[in-house]
Amino acid sequence: MGKALAGSLALLLALLSLAPTAASAAGRGQTCGGFVGLQCDAHAFCSFKPGQCGMFDMTGICEARPRFCPQHTGPSLQVCGCNGQTYGNDCMRRQAGASLAHKGAC
Repeated sequence: MGKALAGSLALLLALLSLAPTAASAAGRGQTCGGFVGLQCDAHAFCSFKPGQCGMFDMTGICEARPRFCPQHTGPSLQVCGCNGQTYGNDCMRRQAGASLAHKGAC
């Protein structure tokens, strides 16, 4: 095995050892995402700054997913999630666990 390949393998193994497990999931209000992909605990999602969508190694904050959302919708309330889906209002986007790409339809 070449030195470059061995070094890459060692780096990969080191990064995998840093990966979070279910027991170490971040709680609400804690940092998530980033290079190692820190996950949020159940009933939360990693919310990135609007328009950033977790690009490359961006970090976000674990935010609670609403259990219930108002059913008020309309073109002026629509938002685009980082998953490319248009939501009827911002609460529906958060309930789906998607960060905000931008206001308005996708």
